[in-house]
Amino acid sequence: MKLVKLSLLLVGSLILSACGFIYGDDGLIKSQKYDYVTAKQSKELSIPETLKHDGKVDFTVVPQIGAKAKLQVVGKKLVQSAPTQLLAVLDNTRVDKKSKIPSVLIIDESSFIWATVIEFLNENKIPAQQSESTDGTFVSKWIAIEEGGIWLGVDGSEEPDLIRAKYKVSLSKGEIRGEQRLTVERIKSQVREDDDLPWTEGLITWQESADMMNLLLSYYDGRIRIKQAKRQSEIMAGFKVELGQDSEGNASLLTTASEKLVWDKIPKVMRELGFQIIDTDIRQKTYFLEYKEEEEGFFASLFDEEKQQKLFEDGAYQISAGENGDRRSLTLKNGEGQALEANILVKLYPELSRLFGDRR
Repeated sequence: MKLVKLSLLLVGSLILSACGFIYGDDGLIKSQKYDYVTAKQSKELSIPETLKHDGKVDFTVVPQIGAKAKLQVVGKKLVQSAPTQLLAVLDNTRVDKKSKIPSVLIIDESSFIWATVIEFLNENKIPAQQSESTDGTFVSKWIAIEEGGIWLGVDGSEEPDLIRAKYKVSLSKGEIRGEQRLTVERIKSQVREDDDLPWTEGLITWQESADMMNLLLSYYDGRIRIKQAKRQSEIMAGFKVELGQDSEGNASLLTTASEKLVWDKIPKVMRELGFQIIDTDIRQKTYFLEYKEEEEGFFASLFDEEKQQKLFEDGAYQISAGENGDRRSLTLKNGEGQALEANILVKLYPELSRLFGDRR
């Protein structure tokens, strides 16, 4: 019985090894997968004498390849992969389409973004060749890359085998106030066919840089969720507001609370007052609202019983967050973006002060 099993193993191994001699590039039956690279035009079509063909035009002529096309990669060197897209899907992120390298514009504190970058690099053990925290630039040492791409190997503590790369991560000011530009670039790439052979320069593509950017954006998404959970508890605690003016001299509410805390608290307060949130513009720090008076509600107690004058007409309104010195301002506006009169804000102040300070 053992002899039979041994015989079967030997026969199986012979069959498997024989496949290498029968099939493949060097086998008896050669692969035709890359024959298109050396394809040539065959002889012209010959028409039998018994048939008539008036036209002499050859409609099957293959056009000449242009000079730029001749430089493109073909055959085994051609990488067939789906196009990579940057995962800038959060409300505060957008792709910088003007940049030639993967770049994302983020509305967030630069210190938090850069701290997240450093945490990501440290967690994945990506060593630094040059790190400048002051100007937000990180250049890595050589890190090992798996053949399938950066998705399969990010741990920089591993000894590079056949593929290695260096990355540069930068953070700078964006196009508008409060916006930061995050860029990730694969600046060097080297390959070798065996551990004993020297390294040679490899091709660097936009997709390889985008893969690393997407890993970083995914990590940022997790960190910002934790940050939002902490901020939610702060929102519940509320904050104090005072009557004052914004930077343009309009009647506003002023507070020392953080910009993020103020921005997240606004919807909760305005809904309590009977407003509906229609849209938001996070870059202009503005909520677009709609008010429709109810038969009974908070505003009924503010109306002058003799004149029956309403504080608000039904329609569109806005509320914008801004800065005035070291404090944040909240300015109520009509649908056209003009600040409401000071006497209206004075009448609203007691209720606004309560709602912004409540645990809700």
